[in-house]
Amino acid sequence: MELKSTEFPKPKFSDRLTNNDILFGDPVSPIDRLKIVSPEVFEEIIAEWGNGFLIQTGKYTACKKCSGAGDMGRDVISIINESLGTWDNYQCKHYDHPLMPSDIWIEIGKLVYYTFMKEYTLPEAYYFVAPQGIGPALNNFFENPAKLKNEFLNQWDAKCKNEITTTKSITLDDKLKRYINRIDFKIFKGYDPNKLIEEHKKTSYYAARFGGGLIKKRQDPQPPPKKIGKDEMVYTRQLFEAYSDHKKKEIKNAKELQKHRDLEDHFIRQRESFYTADALRQFSRDNLPEEIDYFEELKGEVHTGVIDVHNGAYGDGYRRLLATVIQAKNIQITASPLENYIQQKDREGICHHLANDNKLIWVRK
Repeated sequence: MELKSTEFPKPKFSDRLTNNDILFGDPVSPIDRLKIVSPEVFEEIIAEWGNGFLIQTGKYTACKKCSGAGDMGRDVISIINESLGTWDNYQCKHYDHPLMPSDIWIEIGKLVYYTFMKEYTLPEAYYFVAPQGIGPALNNFFENPAKLKNEFLNQWDAKCKNEITTTKSITLDDKLKRYINRIDFKIFKGYDPNKLIEEHKKTSYYAARFGGGLIKKRQDPQPPPKKIGKDEMVYTRQLFEAYSDHKKKEIKNAKELQKHRDLEDHFIRQRESFYTADALRQFSRDNLPEEIDYFEELKGEVHTGVIDVHNGAYGDGYRRLLATVIQAKNIQITASPLENYIQQKDREGICHHLANDNKLIWVRK
């Protein structure tokens, strides 16, 4: 048979491509990304959400990841009141389909057995968290707890008896059955993955997991207080030393600067820059994982970029300061996730944060 050539329509790209388009392709939506991560990473995301959002609501005092060997049917547990032994469980089920009843019998079985054996107490609530959500059949069970309990008892022999532990079979005897009947099956619920994502957005982990830029808005910096704060003592002392070195006359405080209008204006601007950089530090903490201090890393990058200029020969400490700050404003910042959020005042202010750490010294003694 002769194959006839067929013309297929060529794909069209109406939007102008950027370098990011070439490097990363079409962006993946957060809900789709949730579906393609590994089960291990999914559990980490739930733990991040627990620590970064749930605790902040005030409902819980602690969240911890228990999944793995010996978890006894618990993934992420959230403590309501440790002294009272109250807690909630968030069970992670990373499947390629919406959760079905057959997916959860063994999990309920583990909870029943291990609480029956007094390994731990029953939770106040037991949430099933799944990237594909809860299927209609299972959702119907959650809406009818009595029906859920009856079906669970019916499924015991097939789904739980020989699956809870490898060391023995767990027979549903009268004592265990009476225990199950005392449990309020209203504790079993599903958690909407879209709601999970919206709440994860409020954590400092979101951008690292899902991309799309830093979500939380950068707040305007606080205006410097009239009185110099404790965290300003070192860099402001260094400024006064630089001014004294420049004028060849001791200037000990802001009041004495009033006789030197140019330096007084400079001092005001430096304090404003210090607080602007401090706002960047808070912005970093709000948006990026706390395991790494990205503001400190940025300070290190600025220090590397200015130190050779700082170490040059100058007539006085004030000129050293000016040259160093100019260099800070000109260096390229390429290795920081804060790169697109840095203002010129941040660069100037970071120099004073470094002076606070005694990593930049304006007057050589």
